[in-house]
Amino acid sequence: MSLPNDGKVLVEVTRALAETSKSGYEASDTLDQLVHGATSPTRVVEAGILLADCTQHLHVVASSKERSGDVEEAQLGFEQGPCLVAFRTGETLDVPNIAASWRAWPTFAAIAEARGFQAAHVVPLHRRGHNLGVLCLFSDELGPMNDKDAASIEALVRVATTNLDEELQQALDARVTIELAKGVLAQQYGVPMGAAFSLLRAHARKTDRRSSDIAGKIVDSRGQSR
Repeated sequence: MSLPNDGKVLVEVTRALAETSKSGYEASDTLDQLVHGATSPTRVVEAGILLADCTQHLHVVASSKERSGDVEEAQLGFEQGPCLVAFRTGETLDVPNIAASWRAWPTFAAIAEARGFQAAHVVPLHRRGHNLGVLCLFSDELGPMNDKDAASIEALVRVATTNLDEELQQALDARVTIELAKGVLAQQYGVPMGAAFSLLRAHARKTDRRSSDIAGKIVDSRGQSR
């Protein structure tokens, strides 16, 4: 029995996520695979991940593109939005019409709309009873997430969170370093942050090294050159 195309894509994405739990990968690889994989078998156009540190403060650690990262950062900066609510309650939150949420989250609604998003869906990341953070999903179409897409996302989240609790601090530390390195590369080569990250990952793969290790070298060299 053959799978429909979206079923095949889900299997491929799930397999790629499972691979990141093996030796040679790091937590940041899992996060990046999850945000990009979530947009493949579903109608989600962009995704991002916020993880909590030991004080339960959220940090943006992965975004599929810059505009979703902007919306996530805005939620943290203005302390409003569905991602914060889903993290605090530990429950999945569906926002079928972002424009209609302006009474609850006026700044979030304005920024999300300005970035072209019409709907959002937020899934808490749980592991062994702990709330690690949230996966934020954005759509450019109005309406709730359908059951099929929601089930696909839940399946990906289960695979991704199998080892994140043990590597949470590593993921946060690595992401901070990677973001700094992206800024250095973006300024050095005059390219957007997304392109800078592609350069970083390409070099890491070419040299068979971790992205965070390469990023650390870039940040250190920038500091020494000052």
